[in-house]
Amino acid sequence: MMSCLRNMQGTVQKTAEAIAEVLKIEVEIADTNLVRVAGTGKYKDQCGQVMQDGFVYSHVLDTGNTVFIKNPGQNQLCQPCSRRGNCLENAEMASPILLNNKPIGVIGLISFEPSQTKRLLDNEIWMTQFIVKMAELIAGSIPVTAVGGVVAPPLNLNNLEKEAIVQALTQVSGHVRSKDMAAGLLGISRATLYRKIKEYDIFV
Repeated sequence: MMSCLRNMQGTVQKTAEAIAEVLKIEVEIADTNLVRVAGTGKYKDQCGQVMQDGFVYSHVLDTGNTVFIKNPGQNQLCQPCSRRGNCLENAEMASPILLNNKPIGVIGLISFEPSQTKRLLDNEIWMTQFIVKMAELIAGSIPVTAVGGVVAPPLNLNNLEKEAIVQALTQVSGHVRSKDMAAGLLGISRATLYRKIKEYDIFV
């Protein structure tokens, strides 16, 4: 039986691409069968395939907890993996996608490059909050006609960038150089941040 995430694979892939564009970090999304439903970068051409070494995602599905693997290959969750001594990933953050408090999949942020790894490590708290929010948005976009006869509205991809900016500004609220810090979190210039704030009519 096809999972609800695979039933809306096109939307899930667009969501992954939008998140990757905002965060400048690769994204992958898998269902409860560890089938990669969406991916960017090196994982884009592996969509539809079962993740052979999905031990971290299995843990996230089992526990319902977000995890951050800062040292792939050395972390305890990576021990069963056949590639643990030769992992392609530099760091990974994974969060469950919950529907009615039940995991239906996992969304992961993956760094392959040193600059991506630095962004994840330097902004761990904000990235964790953001990935959880994205998981909620994906779950909220799933039609649940089989449960109570309610159809959820489609995911508005245009809101992803605005949501990222709001989350970043909230994270640094109260700091003297909050705009500079928010721009750093987002990996954009201060001028671009001001333009986006005006474009999205964000109250700061």
